Amino acid sequence: MKENKVQWQVIAGIILALIIAIFAVINVDPVEVNFLFAQAEWPLILIILGSVLCGCLIIFFLNIAKSRGMKKQVKQLTAEKAELERQLAAAKAMKTHSSKVETRDTEKIVDTTK
Repeated sequence: MKENKVQWQVIAGIILALIIAIFAVINVDPVEVNFLFAQAEWPLILIILGSVLCGCLIIFFLNIAKSRGMKKQVKQLTAEKAELERQLAAAKAMKTHSSKVETRDTEKIVDTTK
């Protein structure tokens, strides 16, 4: 199932890249870009491709941050699970031990009544 999803993502990425490339090649006219302190005239194709590249970089870095956060959460939850399993094992051992003690105490009471 995951492989199928990845294949569709690759196909969608290729189609999107083709659309962007066609759009960029059609729009090669020079465009004036105004910065706070200067102006420049660049071909529209560079502005389009630069904008796409900036968007991809932003998504890439956001995904890295999200991935690190999820890894940290997995590590924390794994440690919490191990602690809860340890507590459960201790509680089961305590219950088993207390039932053995109760059985011995009951046997002693039965022996003294004879």
